[in-house]
Formats: sequence, C-alpha cells, structure tokens
Amino acid sequence: MTYIWIFLLMVLSYFLGSIPSGLIIGKVFKGIDIRQFGSKNTGATNAVRVLGFRYGVFAFIFDSFKGAAVILLVFIIGNPDLYLISDYQINIASIYGAAGVLGHVFPIYINFKGGKAVATSAGMIFAIEPWVAVGVIVLFFIIFAITRYVSLSSTTAASAVLVYFVVRVFFEHPLFNLATRIMDLVIVTLLAILIFVRHKANYRRLREGTEYRFDPKPKPKK
Repeated sequence: MTYIWIFLLMVLSYFLGSIPSGLIIGKVFKGIDIRQFGSKNTGATNAVRVLGFRYGVFAFIFDSFKGAAVILLVFIIGNPDLYLISDYQINIASIYGAAGVLGHVFPIYINFKGGKAVATSAGMIFAIEPWVAVGVIVLFFIIFAITRYVSLSSTTAASAVLVYFVVRVFFEHPLFNLATRIMDLVIVTLLAILIFVRHKANYRRLREGTEYRFDPKPKPKK
C-alpha cells in the first residue's frame, strides 16, 4: 500500500510540475501568450523577457515551488515510509522533485512543450539541500552579472550542482547515507543532461553571436 502512495505522490508532482506558471501569469496579468514571443517556451527566463522582471520573478518562484512542493509535503506528513525505502533506507525525495521537473519540461496540459528545467530543478535542490541551492543561485547571479546571458548562467549553475553531488558521494553526510547519495547523483546527472539538451539551441546562438543578452541599459528609441 505504501508503494501505491509513493507512486501517487510522484504522479501528483508531475501534474503540479505541468502547471505552466509563466503562461498563466502572462495571460492573466498581460493578456499575452508568452509562447508567441522570445524563446517561445513557458519558462521563467522567457517570462522575464516577455512580461518584465516583476512578473518573471513570480514565474521563477512558482516554477521553483513545483520542484519542491511534493518533497515538502512528504516531510510535513512526517511518515518515513513515504521517502525512505528498502533495507538500505534510501531517501527518494529527489525522485519526487524529478517528477516535478519532468512535468515542467513536458507538461501534459499544453502538449508536452514546457520550460528548460532550470527553475524547477533549483526548487528540488532547495528542498533537499537548501544551502547548496542558495550557493548555486549566488553563482548564477555572478555569472549573469558578468555575461548577461541567462543560458550560460543556468548551465554553469547546473554544472556546479552536478560537481557537488559527485563530490558528495565520497563524503559522509549527516542526513543522507551512501545509497541515497548515489541515487541523488544519478537523478541530478539526468537532470543536468536534460538542462544541457534543452539549452542546445542557446549554445548554438552563443557560438554564432546571436544569443539574447539582457542589457541593463535600456536602448534609446529611434
């Protein structure tokens, strides 16, 4: 019976992840379908680009929450059987988060065409390792401040998370045993690959010099 509940919670995480936050915010507050502009996806970056910083930040917050929601719900319920499985006591919290990320990238509500996995993955990391998430967000903004490229900042942050989880396997952790650390590394590796694949077009544009660059100085109108 417990495994049925685990499966249902994963399904719940996927359906929550499928909620297109940027698309909803754009239609409700601006009457705009952000899929028709910019990079034409529903992620927070395109929401910032199309709707402006204020609405884009809300999209980022909601997208991040989607990756953390079911993890937090399970911890609030407080039943260890919902996140600790097998004789090895493997903590499967990251799998709940990964289901939310898959929902964000392949949302059932809008023909499986969603965002690029960054904000929702950040939410998952925040629910599992809050200080790591904070450090990665700081790194993101440092790279962004230097380059003004969200794509480069996002994939650099994803790489940093991957490196951390590789290193984490080899050291004792007060909350996660070795079996859990290995499983988390597999999950994070798959999500990092997904993030890089989703940014393939961005890197092509970076090589060509045509990637969108957030300019802090407004361009004068002609």
